[in-house]
Amino acid sequence: MKNFFLSLITFLNTFLLFFLCLEIIKTRWQFSQEYENNAFLKVANNKLIEINFNLKTEFYHHSSPAKVERHAKEILNMVEIGEVTTVHYEE
Repeated sequence: MKNFFLSLITFLNTFLLFFLCLEIIKTRWQFSQEYENNAFLKVANNKLIEINFNLKTEFYHHSSPAKVERHAKEILNMVEIGEVTTVHYEE
């Protein structure tokens, strides 16, 4: 009877050890996956920072006062107001 309990405890310990080893392997694999994801996200973040910088530069270039004025003069055919002239109608 004593041998039976001893062998049962040994079997349960072995069974528990086996599942703990599997859990450790799974956890290490998850860590490696997370490190790969982290590296990918860092690269993607750097690309997005660069794109954001380029878009901000382009926005400032397109919304500069000189660019807006040139667009108004050339494309919209607007003229700059120089002097205010008054028109007098004769009666």
